[in-house]
Amino acid sequence: SAWNLGVQSDKNPVTMREFFILSYKLSQFCPSDQVILIAQKTCLLMAAAVDLEQERKASTTFEQIQLLNHALEQIHKCKDIWNLLKETGYFSDDPCETLLLLYEFEIKAKMNDPSLDSFLESVWELPHLESKTFETIASLAMEMPVHYPSIALKALKSGLLLHKKKDSIDVLKYSKCMHSLINLSVPDRVSGTELCPLEEAWGYFEDAVSIISHTASYPELEILWLMIKCWNTGIFLYDKGTCVAAKKWCGLALHFLDHLGSLKRSYETQV
Repeated sequence: SAWNLGVQSDKNPVTMREFFILSYKLSQFCPSDQVILIAQKTCLLMAAAVDLEQERKASTTFEQIQLLNHALEQIHKCKDIWNLLKETGYFSDDPCETLLLLYEFEIKAKMNDPSLDSFLESVWELPHLESKTFETIASLAMEMPVHYPSIALKALKSGLLLHKKKDSIDVLKYSKCMHSLINLSVPDRVSGTELCPLEEAWGYFEDAVSIISHTASYPELEILWLMIKCWNTGIFLYDKGTCVAAKKWCGLALHFLDHLGSLKRSYETQV
């Protein structure tokens, strides 16, 4: 069948896509039951994924736009099928809705679509999204040539909040999300035109210290990175003549130093 040929064509993405589209078209002649709808949904998702992957490799703007439009077309069809599928049963473990959301966001961001903000307004309100989804949105928002730092910041804040809401925090995942959030909030060269005020960024550092002080599994290199980031911010503020704020930031950096393990002695003599 066209589906099997598509699966077997994994080394030739363009051929794979054509077989999945063919499989979808042929399935439209079948009775529209749940099994057929699931097959159609999968075909369209796979075709959209191939288009997006090919777009990343495309050498011309024309090719990129063409592939993005193709992917968007498959996504819209897939959305309609997904809505029908949801009426036939409960698909709580199916990643389809999340994938559609991420694919559509990537396309709209790359095409600088004016409807991006309104699209995201509905995304922020979705109750079932996981922190990983928000972190992926943040990553896509900053993946060259796309540059939407304010979207990335909002997504990372949402992701971090979800990490903190869990009964048992996954410290490794939390630390990665915190790293991304602080890296975006406090660039290496603080210029005064940051995405968020330093007071807000201070809250993230305090949050990290709180988590670190209650767990022994926070990655030591992440603690070190937070300490250096915090210390450098203090030095920057000192150079600007804001000594009180500088002292506060450098003092917080020392809290991170207290939680270093094997690296503590190396840095105690430097601060």
